[in-house]
Amino acid sequence: MPRRTPRGSGTPPAVRTVPVLAVLVCHDGADWLPDTLAALAASTPRPRHVIAVDTGSTDDTARLLADAELDGVLTLDRTTGFATAVAAAVDHAVERWGDPGGWVWVLHDDSAPEPDCLATLLTAAEASPSAGVLGPLALDWDDQRLVVEAGLSTDASGHRQTGFRPGQLDRGKIQHNGESGSHPFEQSTEVLAVSSAGLLVRRELWHRLGGFDEHLPLLREDIDFGWRANRVGIVVLCVPSARIRHARAATRGLRAPDAVPGNGTGTFRRADRAHGLRTFLVNCSTFSLVIGVPRLVLLCLLRTIGYDVLRRFGDAGAELYAARYVLGGRADIRAARARRRVAAREVVSSGGVRGLFTSRWTRLRNGLRSLLTHMARRRIEADAALGRLPDTHRVAQTSDGERRPVGPDAMPAGAVGVSRTRRAGLRRPATVAVSLPTTTLPATAPTGVRPSPRPRPSPRPRTDQPVEHEEIVFVEVDRRHLVRQILLAPPLLLLIGLLVVSLATNWDRLGLDLAGGRLLPAGQLGATWSDYLAAWHPVTGGTAAPAPAALAVLGVLGGVLAPFGAVPAAVALLLLFDAPLAGLGAYIATRQLPVPRWVRALVAAAYALLPPATAAVAQGRLDAVIVHVMLPPVVAGIAGLLVRGRKATGSTAWLSTAAGSAIGLAVIGAFSPLVHLLLVLTALGGFVMVPGHRGDGRRRVAALFAIVLLPLALLLPWPAVVIQHPGVVLHGVGAWVAETSASTVDLLALHPGGPGAAPVLGALVLLAVLIALVLRPSRSMLPGFGLAALGLAGVVVVSQLSARPLVGGPDAHGWTGPVLLVAGWGLLLTVLAACRPGGPVLGPAAVARVAAVLGALAVLSFAAGSVLAGRKGPLRADDGVGLASTLRHELENTNRSVLTLAAGGQPVRQSAGRAPRLGDDDLVPVPSATARLSRLDSELRSPEPAVARAAVADAATSGVAFVVLPDESAAAGLRAAAGDLVADAPSTSDGRPVLRLQPAGGAAVLLSPEMAKRATTGGAPPSELGAGGIVPVEAAPPNVAARVSDGPDGRLLVIAAEEEPGWRATVNGRQVPVVRSWGDLVGVAVPTRAAEVRLEHSSALRSVLLLSQGAVVLFALLTAIPSRRP
Repeated sequence: MPRRTPRGSGTPPAVRTVPVLAVLVCHDGADWLPDTLAALAASTPRPRHVIAVDTGSTDDTARLLADAELDGVLTLDRTTGFATAVAAAVDHAVERWGDPGGWVWVLHDDSAPEPDCLATLLTAAEASPSAGVLGPLALDWDDQRLVVEAGLSTDASGHRQTGFRPGQLDRGKIQHNGESGSHPFEQSTEVLAVSSAGLLVRRELWHRLGGFDEHLPLLREDIDFGWRANRVGIVVLCVPSARIRHARAATRGLRAPDAVPGNGTGTFRRADRAHGLRTFLVNCSTFSLVIGVPRLVLLCLLRTIGYDVLRRFGDAGAELYAARYVLGGRADIRAARARRRVAAREVVSSGGVRGLFTSRWTRLRNGLRSLLTHMARRRIEADAALGRLPDTHRVAQTSDGERRPVGPDAMPAGAVGVSRTRRAGLRRPATVAVSLPTTTLPATAPTGVRPSPRPRPSPRPRTDQPVEHEEIVFVEVDRRHLVRQILLAPPLLLLIGLLVVSLATNWDRLGLDLAGGRLLPAGQLGATWSDYLAAWHPVTGGTAAPAPAALAVLGVLGGVLAPFGAVPAAVALLLLFDAPLAGLGAYIATRQLPVPRWVRALVAAAYALLPPATAAVAQGRLDAVIVHVMLPPVVAGIAGLLVRGRKATGSTAWLSTAAGSAIGLAVIGAFSPLVHLLLVLTALGGFVMVPGHRGDGRRRVAALFAIVLLPLALLLPWPAVVIQHPGVVLHGVGAWVAETSASTVDLLALHPGGPGAAPVLGALVLLAVLIALVLRPSRSMLPGFGLAALGLAGVVVVSQLSARPLVGGPDAHGWTGPVLLVAGWGLLLTVLAACRPGGPVLGPAAVARVAAVLGALAVLSFAAGSVLAGRKGPLRADDGVGLASTLRHELENTNRSVLTLAAGGQPVRQSAGRAPRLGDDDLVPVPSATARLSRLDSELRSPEPAVARAAVADAATSGVAFVVLPDESAAAGLRAAAGDLVADAPSTSDGRPVLRLQPAGGAAVLLSPEMAKRATTGGAPPSELGAGGIVPVEAAPPNVAARVSDGPDGRLLVIAAEEEPGWRATVNGRQVPVVRSWGDLVGVAVPTRAAEVRLEHSSALRSVLLLSQGAVVLFALLTAIPSRRP
């Protein structure tokens, strides 16, 4: 392509040499030095003098320099910095020749200028007399179409800013005129600095500024020099028509940075960050310095923490080193700023860098553009993998003898439009070009796309053969095209559609106080964590059973949503927006499958609207909702572990995948142990049936152990409860309700029973599987069938076996919704596998198109069924059985209990200090407590006065202050039977009557000798109002401490807690036996003399288990963060 010279300049004179001193700095660069020397020899014109500086190279650099035609070679120590080397060369030239030339041209041993590079720079300098520092456009060493640097800048955090990323051609920063056929990189641009590789500087300016800052032995000396030049009023130009190839060996880790102190792999990063901070601080204004030092140090510390969390320990160490470098005085900031002030005072007018500095808005805009480009790149890569690149995409092709275009100039004609004039500084074209290596293209590409027949060699072979490059696909992504792609993207349409369906279905339930069905009102964040961490729970008369791990999961989610309502907000988000969360999760989980995005979106929408999912929301089944949301990612993680071992045995990504899958599996196990078990069986079967790679046995075993054992450690101590009580496996976590059985026909249609699910619709999934089997049978369907078979086995187990629930009562069957979700996802994966490209097709193509239309109609049917049937169900936007504020206040102050009688399939419940809430029904009660509560529920409904009054007295001794009855008729019967032992109290929020128990009682009471004898010998509590011998004590279990005065022998301190192992009684620090009182309550004998009496429940084991769980959670979270290493 012909090149034009900048406007306003004439043709450069054809002279052989020019008054330029070229300084070539070498350090272990034998791999690139031959090309650099050849390029320097081919330069037209050539510099007047060429001096090379060898800083202690240990390879063939010295021999190559000796054989070259140079004017001199200086050999310095290996630790000599780049700035010192250049200064030594310039001083040597001045001493030797007096006037070596008016210009100094700095070159690296890994930078090869094009033949006309120097001439173009000098011509630009002649056209711009105010320019004192000029630099060329830096191209990739291996592929000259890739721009790596076009001027430099820095931001307020000291980060080097080029605007280019490796392998990206769409970051042109040079303004262009936009004329048809003209070169887009035509006009020189004013910048803050240019790279030292190819930097051309007037020698007078070099001496005036003192050259490069020798306090920066390596890195950032170019930005510092350019900043100082701008401050003294000198223009720094990037001349894009001048080209230089730059390997960036030090940046890419191809050679050690011996000039900077320290050793190890992180030396370069530490020096880069430290010198970046120093460059900013020594050149910024005084105000920026005062604010910048504490700001930058704080940012470094925060980045250190963030990088440590991300396991980027090298970057974390670099940030910490930079902070120490600034604060420790090694940066020499004060002296450097003094030297710069002196240099600035020597000029009449100084310049500014405001328009050249990278501002926060620029960084934000760059980040947004990078994000959008990344999204476009990912979309194009996915389409290319499917062989679906449109004809509008073109491949940049050049002949071997033709000079390759770079940046937007390498794009097809018309890809870059006209851009309006912008201010000086970092420039960008109006459009974005996305480069895509054609190795990602399929074997059969669309018209207009030609895959490269040869791979790209790296590193470059040291031969005389020309290096072949793979072709690159360029895709124009302008703003309108990008907005259209984003707005019409299948995941966005999926998310919006499911949000609309969820809002239409749950409009009457919108709110944070959801309750009903299997959902009890959720406690606040502090209460939830307190319930989980407590060793003893004031529920069902008191129990020391471990709290369900589901509370910890909700506590974590509530912490994230603390500003928006904490745990109630998390529960509401999961239930009300279950469909969008599950659909988006299913779409993301299938991203590795070579299936068109719209097919994945349809399958994800069908999964999000499966009948078991809509029924789970309507019935308040949080366990099934969690399974619905987490199932696809966990299955994808397990599948990834099986497949990755066959593709990349050297990869370490399996570790983060295994840890992430284990965390997801633990979350499922916290709510639905049965689905947890099914997924563990899936992992075991997959590891047995899927062959591994040779030498991959240890990795597979470690991954298997992580999948099987790590979730159990994450759930400690909850697995012990699951093992001891099989009812938890069948019934899951949540409030107990009487289940509605489903027929075999319903189960085949994926209908689990109960309200909230449309009948028959689930059969469409089976129909889709049959169609897929007929049209496109393949072996890739087997994993989906295997998962569906396990789900079907779970359905059989739940529907045929029965177990006793934790709250007591007869054995009962579980709800089949969670296992039907497993079966449904397996069937949908089978349908998705049939949509892979390249599989066998039975029947004409029109049949497949009809099947696609039918699939879309099926998804619409699921949506309609969700809206119509999902509105039914017991879940409501209220707080369930909410007590009046006066009663809540009294319960909190006295720690007495409220007894809620069974109603509407709900069991009888007793809770102290509060109303029943989420997690209470998942606490294993003391065996005697369930029988006592069942007896109280029956006797308080009895019309016999003697029975009812005895039940009221018994409840009062157990700490009960209020009784919530199911309806007004039951309340009227208790009033009539109990007489003066009960009194009316404000009703609950749902209209249930509440009665106050009048007999004396409390969370802790002191009994007289007569009453104590009655309590310990099997006697009944007094059923007469005003009976003496019972004195309430202001204390509450599990830690009761009371100081008693002198009194008669035989007194007894009794607390409202069921007797179980772990209670410990002491009198004046001496342990005494625990006395069982009133049948099953905890008591301790009180001495006749004044003493301090204590009743405590031991929690040492619980604390150890929680600490172990915390350590395992921390390990799993850190391990789940993907490593940057391959």
